[in-house]
Amino acid sequence: MSMKKISINEAKEIADEYDLHPAKVKSSEVVNIRKKPNENLKDIDWDEFQRILNEKNLAVYKAEESDFLKIMKDK
Repeated sequence: MSMKKISINEAKEIADEYDLHPAKVKSSEVVNIRKKPNENLKDIDWDEFQRILNEKNLAVYKAEESDFLKIMKDK
């Protein structure tokens, strides 16, 4: 699967389309993009999500053949 780095704005657009939400694992700085509510995740706003990505040198990547999103090290 070929992955392409996308901007936060592109991630927001995909999130809006699929009802996805930025979140982090409770009591940590591990971020995720969630679909369903999860008791281990706390929803955060996009600014906090981007701040954590920047601090950890992470980025959002999208599969080129679908809207699958993954958080990976920024290349």
